[in-house]
Amino acid sequence: MKINLSIIPMLLFIFLIVLIIILVGFLFYLIITNIDNPTTINNVDNVSIASWNLQDFGPKKAANETLLNFYANKLDDYDLFLIQEIRDSTTYSIESIATKLPNYNYVISKLAGQGTSKEQYAIFYSNEVELLSNIDWTEKEQNNFERPPFEATFKIKNWTFTLYAIHIKLNNVPQELTNLESLIDTPTQDTIILGDLNADGDNYYNGVIHNFLDWHWLITSDMDTTVAKSNNAYDRIIINDATENNFISVSIMNDVNVIQSDHYIVYAIFNPNEN
Repeated sequence: MKINLSIIPMLLFIFLIVLIIILVGFLFYLIITNIDNPTTINNVDNVSIASWNLQDFGPKKAANETLLNFYANKLDDYDLFLIQEIRDSTTYSIESIATKLPNYNYVISKLAGQGTSKEQYAIFYSNEVELLSNIDWTEKEQNNFERPPFEATFKIKNWTFTLYAIHIKLNNVPQELTNLESLIDTPTQDTIILGDLNADGDNYYNGVIHNFLDWHWLITSDMDTTVAKSNNAYDRIIINDATENNFISVSIMNDVNVIQSDHYIVYAIFNPNEN
């Protein structure tokens, strides 16, 4: 059988086109996969730090096995995470979620609040992260904040950093942020502020930043961190200059509905191999 040599270039051309289509499709798949499930969250060389306001997390939610499993399934993607709006005068709620997260240790603040509603912060951290110290500012700073900040210093690999966790009062955002600036001052060590700052919309100059002007607001005012139809960046992550060389990326996990919380998870990825 005689082969028509004239069609060989055409066949090679078709093969090349098919190969290009396959490669482009594969690259597109990698990009989509990276958007939906960022590989850097579980990258052993990086550290992921997250914050989530669970919206009135107390005995009722803690008794809901479906909710607890959902929370644990989302939170165990991160090396360290802050939980806010823990409202329980007993240890039942925090112990219920801690049971679902056996590979984490946690440190918890005292109940705080100037009114009848009291809340706690809890910071969970994986076994690779070492807690060096913590300061609960509730007693000293109760007059300056509805829920005073919870400070904790951690070390992982070569990186030592201090977190300030805070849930700022909705109708007193500018003043509480100013008070927080005074408390933290200008640290030279790596420092991260995170939590539900309510710093957007009518609460805070429509998102125009007036505080921590020399810091880096990783969650910017054009992002949406809430489940509501309105677009607000209430939840924030702010870092100082010393932390900038460790910072890799920031993102929002928005697979949340109104039954689970009224806030999304905000998180950032850092390189712990930098001092």
